[in-house]
Amino acid sequence: MPPPKGTDILLEARNVSAMITPSMPNIPIIVLELEDGREFTLYNVPFEIVEALNKIERQKDEPSMPGLRETIFDVLIDMKGFFEELGKRLEYVVIDEIDYNTYLYTAKASFNLGGIYMMRRMVPSHAIFLARLFEKPIYVSKRLVDEQESFEEEEH
Repeated sequence: MPPPKGTDILLEARNVSAMITPSMPNIPIIVLELEDGREFTLYNVPFEIVEALNKIERQKDEPSMPGLRETIFDVLIDMKGFFEELGKRLEYVVIDEIDYNTYLYTAKASFNLGGIYMMRRMVPSHAIFLARLFEKPIYVSKRLVDEQESFEEEEH
């Protein structure tokens, strides 16, 4: 079920890329390619999320490197079958809020609990991880995309 129509126009993410920027300083980012052809970028996301999103995209188990410590995200990916109920309940993720004091975005994950809907405010990178793990749609407020573009234009 798509998000309810509100005051925000929502753009669906068609693709998710997670990477470390190649130039210094190397910053972990998530880039959402949106249905209108634009991109929405989340900067300074946890490195572990970048690794986990790339592991989901590879869709194959790769042996752990000797001595490598795994994260909770690796465990969730590897034990996805145990969390199927969570995946069935998750409907979508929407990034539609920013705190202008901290410039931190907030995402909301919508869960259907048998006709009762629960919204959980989440760290966007974590919400994106859940959506990708369970192949659920991700939306971004057009207003936030427009604001991010305006900010980037002002910097140049």
